[in-house]
Amino acid sequence: MRHFRFVLLLPLLLCASCYSFTGASLPPHIKSIAVPIFGDESRSGVLQLREKFTAKMIEKVQGRSGLLLVQDRAASASVLECVVTGYTNSPSVVSGPTERATQNRITLGLTATYRDLVKSKKLFEQSFNAFADYPIGNLSEQQLAIDKAIDNATEDVFNKMVSGW
Repeated sequence: MRHFRFVLLLPLLLCASCYSFTGASLPPHIKSIAVPIFGDESRSGVLQLREKFTAKMIEKVQGRSGLLLVQDRAASASVLECVVTGYTNSPSVVSGPTERATQNRITLGLTATYRDLVKSKKLFEQSFNAFADYPIGNLSEQQLAIDKAIDNATEDVFNKMVSGW
């Protein structure tokens, strides 16, 4: 009986050893990236929203990808272009007998396009949404929620960049 279990498990073990994580990296010819400042079509009124988004994306690319960040798009192998498409600040938790909101949710929309400039090819274009909650009436927590939503959105874009292969 013990021998029979081993025979059943052997094909599974062999198949598992064949699996590769090549999908978790960029094409080998892409060694650099340009990340121009994000566009902002959100009409949010949030100061420096696009600058914060851009800075957070650059931080992720520099810290986790191994790509060389290039200022000049013409000298880069790839470019990541993003536009903030939406911003909402709406109630997320309603409680109590008065049914008043106790928490709000910041939701940010973002469209990202990643291009391979060497092969003149669009690698992906996708919309992303990210959110974070904060207690009503707390402006510092609201700002932290905006920062957290930015971090969540850029994390999603970064993961799509490096895992789409």
